[in-house]
Amino acid sequence: MTLKNKEKKKSSIGLEDLFNLKQVSDPTFRPKTDEVYYVINQANKEDNGYRNSIWRYCEKPSQFTQGLPSDFSIKWSPAGKTLAFISVRTVLKKPTAGKPSEPPKPQIFLIPSDGGEAKQLTNMPNGVLPSFEWSQDGKKIIFISRLNKEELGAPTPEEMKLMDPEEAALLHMNKQKSEEKKKEPRIISREVYRVGTSYLDDRRGQIHVIDVKSKKVTRWTSNIDDDYSQAYLTPENNFAITARQKPGEGDETRYWEFLKISPKGDVEIILKDHYNWGAFIQLSDDGKYLATEIGDPGLGSLAQTNLCIIDIADGTKKVLTEKIENNIVMYKWTKDSQYLYFIIFEKAISVIWRAKVATSEVEKIIEGDKVIIGFDISDDGKWLTYQAHHVNDPSRLYKYNISTKKEELLDAPNEEFLKSKKLGKTEEVWYDGFNDEFKIHGWILTPPDFDPEKKYPLALNMHGGPHVMWSCHSGIPMFHEFQLLAAEGYVVYYCNPRGSNGYGPDFYKAMEKSWGDADSQDILKGVDLVVDRGFVDSKRMGITGGSYAGFLTAWIVGHDNRFAAAVPQRGVYFLSSFWATTDGARVLIDDEFGTTPLEDSTFLWERSPAAYAKNIKTPMRIIHSDTDYRVPIPDAEMLYTAVKRVNPKLDLEFIRYPGTSL
Repeated sequence: MTLKNKEKKKSSIGLEDLFNLKQVSDPTFRPKTDEVYYVINQANKEDNGYRNSIWRYCEKPSQFTQGLPSDFSIKWSPAGKTLAFISVRTVLKKPTAGKPSEPPKPQIFLIPSDGGEAKQLTNMPNGVLPSFEWSQDGKKIIFISRLNKEELGAPTPEEMKLMDPEEAALLHMNKQKSEEKKKEPRIISREVYRVGTSYLDDRRGQIHVIDVKSKKVTRWTSNIDDDYSQAYLTPENNFAITARQKPGEGDETRYWEFLKISPKGDVEIILKDHYNWGAFIQLSDDGKYLATEIGDPGLGSLAQTNLCIIDIADGTKKVLTEKIENNIVMYKWTKDSQYLYFIIFEKAISVIWRAKVATSEVEKIIEGDKVIIGFDISDDGKWLTYQAHHVNDPSRLYKYNISTKKEELLDAPNEEFLKSKKLGKTEEVWYDGFNDEFKIHGWILTPPDFDPEKKYPLALNMHGGPHVMWSCHSGIPMFHEFQLLAAEGYVVYYCNPRGSNGYGPDFYKAMEKSWGDADSQDILKGVDLVVDRGFVDSKRMGITGGSYAGFLTAWIVGHDNRFAAAVPQRGVYFLSSFWATTDGARVLIDDEFGTTPLEDSTFLWERSPAAYAKNIKTPMRIIHSDTDYRVPIPDAEMLYTAVKRVNPKLDLEFIRYPGTSL
C-alpha cells in the first residue's frame, strides 16, 4: 500500500472523538525508585462526566487503579511503600426522577506499592479536600475537612459508631433537616457567597490529622472564623504550618497570615500582611522555609506574581524571582530543601526554572517548543518528570535527566489514536499590534487537505482571563475544539493580545481601564493578516470566546461589522452588574478599571459591551449557563434584552444551560 493510500484511510477529528482523548496530570515519582505514577483523565459519554485513574510507568505504562469513577491527588508515603490518593469510590448512575441524591464525598484511600485493593482511610461526613500531606515519618496524614458550627460540636464519626443506633439515626435526620432549612430562605452575610456553580455554605476548612495505623482522627482547629485549605506537618509532627486570610478583613481581602498551629489549636503567627490573590504554600522538607507567591498591592490583578520564601523561625521574607518578567505557575522544593523548581509561561511555551535558596541565584533548566503544566522532582534531585502539551498531541509524559539534559518520552496515551486522524496544520505568526506598540503572537490553523487556492470560512477564537496565555500547544478541550473546526472546513485564528500572560509586565497591564480598545485591535490586525493571505472568504467569518473573550466578542461586533456571525459565551457585558453579582472576580473591576459602580457608574457603562447594542448588526447566538456564578447570567440577559430592544429583526438567539457552568 502506498503512503498516499494510507493517508486516504485517515479520518478527520469528529465531535465524538472528545471521548477518545486522554489527559495526563499529577506526575509523581515513587520515592527511592525511578517509577513514575500519574493520573489519566478521560471524558465519559454515559454520564456526561469524567474518569480519573492512576497509572504508573515502570519500563512501560500500565493502569494502577480502576478509577471508579475518580482517583486523583496522588501522594507517596516517604518510604515509597504506600500510595495515598483522593477518590470518589462509587458506581455512578443517573438519579431517580423526583428523588434528591447527595453526591458522594471524596475520601483518602491507601494502596500498597505492589498494587491490590485500595482501602479507605478517612470517613469524614463532608469529605476531604485534595490538599492532604504525609508526615515525614509516614505515620500520619494531615488533611482538611470542612465543618460548620453545629458539626464542630457534634460527635465525631468514631463516636457515632459507639452510639445507640436509634440515637445516631435521629442525629443524622436532624442534621439533614437543619441543612434543608438553610436553603429556603438562604440567608447571606458574607461578601463572596457563591463560587462556580454552587452557593457557599456555612462550613470552613478545619485541620485534621489521622494516624495511618489506628485510623484515629484528631481535629487540630475549631475556629469557624478561619477557613484553611492547605496544611503541612513540621518534621517533628508538633505543629501544622498553614495560611489564612487576615482576620477581620472579609472574604475579599488579599492579605494573608502564615501560622504555626499546635495540636490543641494554639496559633503562632509567622508572618502578617502577606499580599497575594490566594495563598498556595509549599513547606520545605527541613521545615525551615515556606514558599509562596507574592503580589503587588499597588497594581493588584494587573501585576504578575513573584516567588518568595518565608523563614519560619523569624518570619523574614525573600523574593527569588524579581529578575524574571513573567508569572510563576507552580513550584516545588527539592528533597534536600536547597532548590525551588518552578514553571514560567513565556511567549506561548513554558519553561522550568530553579532558584538556589542560599544565594537566590536562578537558572533555566528546561525550555523547548511545548507547554509543561505539571512536574515532580526525584528524591535524589537528578530527575524531573512532567506532562506537556504539543501542537499535534495534547498530552504526553516525560522524564528528564537534569545533568545530561536528556529527555525521555514515557507515555503518549493519544499517539495511536491520533495516527488515524488527519489534523490541520498550525502556523505561527508575529505581527505589529495596535499603533505598533507591541508585537502580537498568533497562530493560523488550516483544515486538513488545505488548498491555498481555495476560499475558506474563518473562525476567530479569543481567550478569557484576561491575563491568560494561549499557545499552539494546548490541552484536550482547546485541541479538540480547534481541530474539530478545522475538520469542518474552517481556518482557525487565535492569538495573545495585550494583557496576556507570558510577554512581560508592560504587556500584561497594557489594557488598564480600557478593555476592548487596543486589545481588540491587536486581534483584528491578526484577522487582517490572515485575510490578506487570500484563502479566507471575508464574507464568512465568525467570532467567539468566553468570559473576558465573551466581552471582547460583544465589544467587537458593537464596533465592527466585518463578521458574519458572533457567539459570545458566558461573557461580561455589563461591568456594573458583573461587579455586583460575581464571586471573588469582583476585584478585577476594582483593580483593572480603578473604580466601582458606586463611584463612577457612567464610566463603567461606557466600558460595557451592552452600551453599544444599537450598533450590533451581526447575527448572534449568546450562550450562557443559568448557574455560572463566576460570570452570572444577568450579564447575558442584559446583552440579549438590549440588542432585542434596539434591533428586533436581528437574527439573535439566547441559549441557556441549566445546572452547569460552561
